[in-house]
This record gives sequence, structure tokens and C-alpha cells, in this order.
Amino acid sequence: MALAIAGFYNLAGLAAQLSGPALSIPSNLTALPGSTVAVPVTFSANGNQIASLVFSIDYDQSVLLYDDSLPNAISFSLPADFVGSCSADTTDTDGEIDCFILDPTTPLAALPDSVALTVTLRTLSPPSDTFASVGFSLDSPPTSFGDTEGQSVAGTTSDGAVWVGTGPPPLLFPRAFVPFVGRNLLPVVTLVPTNTPTATSTLILTQTPTATPTNTATPPSCSDLIVNGGFENNKAWELPATAYTAGYSSDRAHNDSRSLRTGIINTQDNVFSYSSGRQAVYIPANASTAQLKFWRYAISGETTSNLSLGIPTGRLLGTSVLSSNDLQYVIIVDANNNWIGTLLWQLSNNRTWTKEQFDLLDYAGMTIKVQFGTFNNGTGGVTAMYVDDVSLQVCP
Repeated sequence: MALAIAGFYNLAGLAAQLSGPALSIPSNLTALPGSTVAVPVTFSANGNQIASLVFSIDYDQSVLLYDDSLPNAISFSLPADFVGSCSADTTDTDGEIDCFILDPTTPLAALPDSVALTVTLRTLSPPSDTFASVGFSLDSPPTSFGDTEGQSVAGTTSDGAVWVGTGPPPLLFPRAFVPFVGRNLLPVVTLVPTNTPTATSTLILTQTPTATPTNTATPPSCSDLIVNGGFENNKAWELPATAYTAGYSSDRAHNDSRSLRTGIINTQDNVFSYSSGRQAVYIPANASTAQLKFWRYAISGETTSNLSLGIPTGRLLGTSVLSSNDLQYVIIVDANNNWIGTLLWQLSNNRTWTKEQFDLLDYAGMTIKVQFGTFNNGTGGVTAMYVDDVSLQVCP
């Protein structure tokens, strides 16, 4: 049989759906074979007051494996009003993880935009470098959103992918990961019998696609590996859950309207906490340059700038007290979040946007995470650091 897809999307309905709440998984994740990869699930309210989510995550079991023995195999980053839970469905051949997030008490609170949870998956060793899909199930159960009035709200999901390999990912993904937008937007599917003697199926679109000119331009020799470096949306960055989690901020920005806020701004919120944001990138082994650039805005109410332990290396962030003082830092961690390098280690109250640049060529051929953060010791003044306009220019 040939599969014939009939019907057009209702454009007004589509526009309405795209303004609804959304869940997304990045499509630029990278990992080495035989390692692990952190998969963030980002929630965007898009102006809706959402109090509950139900969704399931599917992943390519030929390349990825969920292992609940991993530390923080599933970690939530939720406000105090919310609870979350996930369980792996071992009977599902697509590698399904069923999850829910909700406010269990009334009055119901609204979930803010954030990386709601992070799932850590093991990577297997495929015969060759490949992409592995990680997305949202359409049926068991389909993703659903509920608002603070207890009403169902139509929303969207956007699937992602992990490049598992020792070489750099191609410039374009080999398949398109299309957002799932509510079921009422699915086209009508009908089965049309054919006399074709072969067992192959043919996908027939009843609407004529618009001709797209072939792009024969030579791809640029250099590229920026950082996604959402201006923090103008909630994509790509992982914000680990801590006592005072980092977040996107419109309080200050070097360009446009938002930046990343790490640390604590208000003195009354002072608490012992790390606060950071990070993004995974793969630096190709054949790179000739790898320049990390960003702008920072440092604030501190502490009275000393003498950091007690100097610059640490090779330690796991957050497992011990690294300094008796507050501090602002920029570090490099590996794919498993182990600390492997320190770029910036300071306590500053300069309160001005300052440009920084670092050479990351030593990490060529590796998947690393660039991590910006602030540590507060819970006493005295509070310390914070805003970060904006992050880029990692890599040239072959």
C-alpha cells in the first residue's frame, strides 16, 4: 500500500498552538561512544500558567541506554511548589521514560521557564559515528499540559538528537526533528491501495511542495559552536538544580534583552550554594583555532578578594567547599561533568560589562561543557555574575 497524506494545516490554529506551552530537547548534543550524555528537557510557558505536565521520552536504544544506577540519572530543577517523577518503561522497545511534573497543592502555582529536568543516558559503541534521536512519545501517554485552573492546554514538543562519535558531527543533521504540535494539527492519514508488486511503501503528499533552490554555496570555514549565546530563549543551556539555581535574566544584558544570571542578587536570599549554567560542545580534532568569547558583569558584597584555595583543577564541582569566600568562575568540565580546566576564578565587584577571551584548542577532539558559575558561602554579602554574548569560534 502507499501512504497518502491528505489535508492542509489550519494556519490560524497552528499559530495559536505555537503560542502554547512547549517542551524541547536540544538537537546539538554530542557525546563519545562508551560515555554518557546529559539530555536537558526545557519547559517554556510562552505566557501560559501551567501547573502540570505529563510526557514520555523516547530514545534510540541501538545507540543510547538508560541506566538508573548512574548518579543523577534523572535530576529535576523545579521550584519548591512542584514535584516531579520519572520511571523507565522496560517493556517499551523505543526506550521510553514516563514523567510527570505538578504542583500537588492548591492554590496551584505556575511553572516558570527552565530546564525542568536532565536525563543522563549512556552511549553505546555503534559501528560508525551516528545521530541518535531523543524525543517525546506521541501516544504512551501523549504530552499534555494543565493550567492553574485545572484546564487542559494545547502545547508543543520539539524532539532532539545526540551525535555519538569520535569525529565532528556533519554541518546538517541527517533527518529533520519536527516539533509535534497538538493532535488536531496532524494531517488526515488514509491508506490507498496500489497495484505495486513490491513491498515498499511510498509517501505521497497531496499538496504540492514549494520548490526550494539547491544551496551550492561553500559552507563557511569557521563556525560558532555555541547555541543561544545571547540567552534570548531557553534553549541549549543546562542549569543544574542547586540551593539557588542559575537562571535567565532580563535585569541586565550586554546586548538585546536577556543574559545568564549565576549567583545571588538579593542579600535576604543569601544561602550556601553553587549556581551555574553550562553547554556541551564538540571541538573537532582538526580544529586550528577554538576561541571562547563572552561578556561578564560581576557583582559582590563580600569585603575580600583573597580566594583561600587558589585555582583548583580536576575536581568535581560541588562535592566539597572549594573556597571559604564567595567567588565567580568559568570552568571546563567533561561530558560526565568532571572538572578538567579553569578559565576564570575571581571575586569581583566591578559592575561593568567586561569582555573575556580564552583559547580552547587543548580540548580539540573532545566533547566538553563550558560552565559559568558563582559560589556563595551563605554568610556576609552576596555574589553574582551575569554572562552574555557567548561564542566559541572554531576554524579547521
